[in-house]
Amino acid sequence: MRQWLYAAGTRQDRLRDPDAVIAVLDVRAGMAVADLGPGAGQFTLRLARAVEPDGVVYAIDTNRRTLDELVSAANERGIETLRTVPARRDRLGVPGQLDLLFVSAVYHHLPDQSRYFAGARTHLRSGARVAILESRREGLLARWLAPHASDPRKVQREMEKSGYRLVATHDVVRGSWFAEFQAD
Repeated sequence: MRQWLYAAGTRQDRLRDPDAVIAVLDVRAGMAVADLGPGAGQFTLRLARAVEPDGVVYAIDTNRRTLDELVSAANERGIETLRTVPARRDRLGVPGQLDLLFVSAVYHHLPDQSRYFAGARTHLRSGARVAILESRREGLLARWLAPHASDPRKVQREMEKSGYRLVATHDVVRGSWFAEFQAD
């Protein structure tokens, strides 16, 4: 599609190179990571592989079927670091402390982002990061499909309001805004 028509990219753009996304996050063995809204697991399974052998990745979703399918996919690949967590829409619930909270194409679905991420701070270790990958509201179709995108300035304001500071942005996914935050 022409740039002016859909500058925000497509879902396929976001998923085209998940290895590049994982690489810039510097995920290492032993880390505790949560993937909020893992979908089909394009990022989740790579994250789970990256934290092997003694780390953990929590796949957090409101859909039990999604979580069951991820467990099956992990089992087929011999991945033992994946744990599923049925999600609540109003708060992050993980059984342990996290080094990284990964949020891809989910931020815009959360009902009160400021409150959600303020509460999530209790689940983050000192120095932990929140990585947000969202489609931008750029181009004609992206503005029309605005509920499935986020304005980067709004995300940054909401995260600052929640007690985080922007520490990095990455330009590895066409049409998306990819940023990392740390709690102050």
